[in-house]
Amino acid sequence: MKPLPLLLASIALSFTCFAANESPEDVERREAIPFGGDFKPNPKVGAFVVVGHGARILVSKDDGKTWTQSFFAAPGADHGPWATKAVAYTGGVFVVPVGWGAPTIYLASDDAMNWRHLTKGTAKLPEGKGDARVMPGTWGVAAGKGTFVGSGYMTFCATSDLGQSFSSFGMWGAFKDDPRGKLSTHHVGAVYCGDASGRFLALGDNRGDSGAKFGNLFASDDLGKTWKWLAPKGLDASTGRGEMLCNGRLLVMTDKDAANAWTSTDAGETWTGPHATGTQRATLSVVGNEFWLCGKKSRASTDGQTWRDLPAAVPEGKVIASDSGTLISIHPQRTNIQRSTDSGKTWQEVHQYTPPDIKGGAQGLRAGAWGLVAP
Repeated sequence: MKPLPLLLASIALSFTCFAANESPEDVERREAIPFGGDFKPNPKVGAFVVVGHGARILVSKDDGKTWTQSFFAAPGADHGPWATKAVAYTGGVFVVPVGWGAPTIYLASDDAMNWRHLTKGTAKLPEGKGDARVMPGTWGVAAGKGTFVGSGYMTFCATSDLGQSFSSFGMWGAFKDDPRGKLSTHHVGAVYCGDASGRFLALGDNRGDSGAKFGNLFASDDLGKTWKWLAPKGLDASTGRGEMLCNGRLLVMTDKDAANAWTSTDAGETWTGPHATGTQRATLSVVGNEFWLCGKKSRASTDGQTWRDLPAAVPEGKVIASDSGTLISIHPQRTNIQRSTDSGKTWQEVHQYTPPDIKGGAQGLRAGAWGLVAP
């Protein structure tokens, strides 16, 4: 047995080299993924991309009829190096952030089949501690105008040149003169508000003792380089952070159980609501120009204020639409993909997979997007 001083030194070294929930094998897998930064977008063919834990990436390039698993790293849970819960698309490229509570990487592809690190490897962010592959901890990713913005803890990062360079913005001390006091937030998820405003907006939990009850809203008007902590009007009646999405013009935000919605037409500065949705515990999606809440009772709205019933056959979970109107449904508790070509009246299972036997997080599919990629 090693002498105590050497044993303690060995333990200390292991903690500095690897996160508590990251193994040497995880590091090897991360380093085996090639660098990017030289993507060649050729947006010709429509593709659905859906993701789940383990860096599971499933792709369909035939309008959702057949599916291929184009990437999988290792079994993963809600926390760890292979936690996967978001995907975004812009300008012919998909990006998938991987890792929560452990080192985070951004996988990217211009054909949805071959995946590399988004980064070229020349930009080293502070969170990487010298490893250019590592990005800030990321809860969600948004995309628009050729820019990808990641957010999660107290740091935003962005790239507008497909990984050749990155900017980062830390919120520690950035708002120290704000009369609301110290900012304390978490689970920050970003959305793109559309080309009209060009704004990225982000919604985070309220972890402090004071401040708006709904959480915290942040805005960037320079493609994610700098951010301001908004003081929006009209959200006093909101009782908890739900989901926030934009259809390119209108923003809709639900409360925690999706029973109510708030709307904004000025990129998050002012809001109207609460508007009763007529459902609860439903997942928010954008389908065409409509907002869909899919749960035990599914509802839809074009303006976020008046809601109509959707067909009873619409499954619970996230719905992703193609430009032809084909719908794909996924859910964290389901390990299958369902497809509809008649506006949700009927559905067909088009893919099923066997999940790993792992605790700590549902192994279903958590996010999806559609876009045009290289053939």
